[in-house]
Amino acid sequence: MSQRVGVVGCGRWGSKHLRALEKLAEETDIECIVACDVHPTALARIENDRILLHHDPFTLVEQFNLDSVIVATPNETHYDLGTMFLNKGVDVFLEKPIATTFDDASSLVSTSVHEGKTLKSGFLLRFHPCIVDARTQIRSGRIGAIQTIRYSKNVQRQGDESSHALDTLAIHGIDLAEFLLDGQTPLRISEVVGSRTSCALTLEFPNQVEISIDVGWEAEADVAELEVVGRNGKILVQLQQHEQYDILKDHSTIQSVESNHTPLEAVLLDFLRPDSASLAAPTGSILRTVKCVEQARLQLTAQGRSKTRELKR
Repeated sequence: MSQRVGVVGCGRWGSKHLRALEKLAEETDIECIVACDVHPTALARIENDRILLHHDPFTLVEQFNLDSVIVATPNETHYDLGTMFLNKGVDVFLEKPIATTFDDASSLVSTSVHEGKTLKSGFLLRFHPCIVDARTQIRSGRIGAIQTIRYSKNVQRQGDESSHALDTLAIHGIDLAEFLLDGQTPLRISEVVGSRTSCALTLEFPNQVEISIDVGWEAEADVAELEVVGRNGKILVQLQQHEQYDILKDHSTIQSVESNHTPLEAVLLDFLRPDSASLAAPTGSILRTVKCVEQARLQLTAQGRSKTRELKR
């Protein structure tokens, strides 16, 4: 069955969604892709005759008879746009976070259930081929029981002035911890230090597993890395590398993987095929992650340091 898909927000990340959809068009039977942005300059940069252009998200669904919408706008707009599109009867893919507060995120989930529509979020690292393979290795006992997980994402570019590094960058590390620990939830935030543009966050999970997250914009060098330390070895994934990663045990082993899709393509393929088996974050996990980020953001003081605080379930 053919699909008609809209992308709202055509900036740096939204333009990547458009390119990914083009690659997936034949595989997922997409007959129409519409790019929507309130800024004419963003639409002017789209040089593809196969992509239709529109300037008003409020008339987008009706004018193009869409089946689904991908929202890649600033974080503070996700809740209102997501709610509107769900109420218009289309499936919605909201870039993370789906909302900046737990209450708004819960409301979005309730709306999707009430309307009977799909709601998914942009946790594309669950679809990173190296992480998927590493999860299998961990489950098989290759490195023993997990003791610590370290996630680093630091980039040289400037961040969105309206966004917080916890909401935009650290949220991936929190979600990966739940993914690799098979749905376990954080018990407490041990420490959070930093500012809107750069943060370090430490979480405690069951069985004394510690999660260390270091993220930020305007860094001296780009770093995107995941390290999982087990009782008998560790796994190291350079996240820009999709074909191989390292398993360090008695000696270092390069583990090769194969994939036909980038993580972004894979997470969109999952969204466009809602009836297939999915690695996507379930709604419960999405809500817990938003709650954790919200509490971490609130705990930051002017000095950038907080006291330990229990996470309420």
